[in-house]
Amino acid sequence: MKALEPLQNIRRSLHDLAQPLAAVTGLVDLMLLEMDERDPLLQEVRQISDQLEKVLEIVEEIRNLAREATGAGGFPRSPRPAPAA
Repeated sequence: MKALEPLQNIRRSLHDLAQPLAAVTGLVDLMLLEMDERDPLLQEVRQISDQLEKVLEIVEEIRNLAREATGAGGFPRSPRPAPAA
């Protein structure tokens, strides 16, 4: 359906966006594991990590909204048929 294409494109784009964000988050987390507590940059790297997590949460929330709007498999959800009388 033509009307759903923008939402499907948004879902794909958000998936594409989440991939490099997750990679950067992983690298920052590795940096945190290797940093000494006395490192003057530790607090800044923690803030970067926290902000990346927030961005990933926002991306996932938008993806879920787009998924709900398009239904499973990218098709609109059809109403359930009325039970037979």
